[in-house]
Amino acid sequence: MGRMGDQDNDRNHAGASDDRTAEAAGTASPSEVGLGDTTASRSSVRVGDHPARTGAAVRVGRVVQTIMNALAATARLVGALFAVVLLLRVGLAFFAVNPSNLIVGWIVRFSDVLVLEFRDLFLPKDPRMGLAVNYGLAAVFWLVAGMLVGWLLSGVGRLAAGRPRT
Repeated sequence: MGRMGDQDNDRNHAGASDDRTAEAAGTASPSEVGLGDTTASRSSVRVGDHPARTGAAVRVGRVVQTIMNALAATARLVGALFAVVLLLRVGLAFFAVNPSNLIVGWIVRFSDVLVLEFRDLFLPKDPRMGLAVNYGLAAVFWLVAGMLVGWLLSGVGRLAAGRPRT
């Protein structure tokens, strides 16, 4: 092959050390400095990576996430329905309604339970205004509580599925 074959051999190993004594001694040549030892870091798990999950664990995580999302939606819906009942009660205070009506009686009784400790928070001279403010605050409370519980349940579902929040 002669001289031409040696040049081809050098071109095919570009970046390889030409110093055969450095390779034999186990020291790196100047062209290999900073590349690091690739044999020591062949692990499939990297810093910050989560370990691989089996198929069954992934399925269970997804089922848990689906259940938690359904519970979150239910919590949001219940909070919204409680707020609607309280706002209906506020509306009934400003209109002449039949207090012996079954629907009116149910709304009044149920909203009296839902108002919690907001019932006598403010005591203005006009009792209808006090009812509107206190029951309105209770409605806002139930909306926020439903959203907060829904957010927490969704977060737990994401964690169970191994999906961090993005």
